[in-house]
Amino acid sequence: MIKGHDAIRQAYRDETVAREYVDTRFREPLGALLHARQVAAIRRLIGEKRPSRVLEIAPGPGRLTVDVSKGIDGFVMMPVLVEASAQMLSEARRRLARTSLRWRTLQGDAFSLPFANAFDLVYVFRLIRHFRSTERTLLYRQIAKVLRPGGTLVFDAINEIVSAPLRAYAPGEYQHYDALMRPDVLEMELAESELELVSLEGVQRRYPALARIQTLVAPRSRQMARLAIELVDRFGGGAPLEWIVTCRRR
Repeated sequence: MIKGHDAIRQAYRDETVAREYVDTRFREPLGALLHARQVAAIRRLIGEKRPSRVLEIAPGPGRLTVDVSKGIDGFVMMPVLVEASAQMLSEARRRLARTSLRWRTLQGDAFSLPFANAFDLVYVFRLIRHFRSTERTLLYRQIAKVLRPGGTLVFDAINEIVSAPLRAYAPGEYQHYDALMRPDVLEMELAESELELVSLEGVQRRYPALARIQTLVAPRSRQMARLAIELVDRFGGGAPLEWIVTCRRR
């Protein structure tokens, strides 16, 4: 079980992990669905808010960055990404070289960001969730520091109601620590760091059914599995496994 931000950094200081990260975790239909929904949410916010400065924290190999970059040229000035792992940053730079939007890339620690009141939009996925309450508070406060008043933060959180039974049933399948959240706890945590919860967008509803589709259908047809997963997720009802969280700096 990974604990602490030093251990999280160490887990991603591997060139093979950096190179294969996207294909390993986001090629199959469930991961591809999650990726598409996250990209769509970020691009929608960029379209609505027209931020002049955007920061991505912990982009890894540029999984989201590459797709978010498409179609936002011309009004996003000086987009920046900060990544602690030199290996991940190298892979991100390689992948971003194929896009037309030029990001400023910095190796740095999310717990000590070198900016203040600098960004209109910050997004960070698959980072905050790996830390316990005290460290999450430090991250929220660092992000609030770099946001301009009224600026927007987007990140992901795991729904305790759905995820806790899955983890209790198969604890060996979960390599890293993940914070399991409830909306009231999340709202309270954000408020303590001068951040106001705006919305929770549910992703991966009826997760056990989605997982069965991936297991049974994807080996025969990824395209058919992706379509079925998309339909169940959007129209199946029920609580989501994860949320895309949008909040605002006060």
